[in-house]
Amino acid sequence: MTDKDILDDFGSATMRMVRDRSLDKFEKIQLGTLKSQKGIELYDLLSGFDEEQKNIIKYLVAESIDNTIFNFLFMFEEDEDKNILVSGVNVGEISDGLSGELFTEDGWINRFSQK
Repeated sequence: MTDKDILDDFGSATMRMVRDRSLDKFEKIQLGTLKSQKGIELYDLLSGFDEEQKNIIKYLVAESIDNTIFNFLFMFEEDEDKNILVSGVNVGEISDGLSGELFTEDGWINRFSQK
């Protein structure tokens, strides 16, 4: 695998397994299809908002998730003792800025996220 393939593999997995799953869970809460006690409580809280307010909340949730992923990746840029290995390769060393891989036009969110 090339360095680009390794970064793409990690980015794709991060978008699917972290970002999209987190947004899926929020959507299930918003629709009332999450049947856990916590899911029902959160659905009840959201049901008091109109559609415009719900859309704003969804936008804020997505921004918060993206910021959390950014901060998590940035931690690996700042601390040399922490590494993420994919196929035995430290992705922090093959990226020119791991956290920056998220937000460009050809970044991980635009290329790999389904949300």
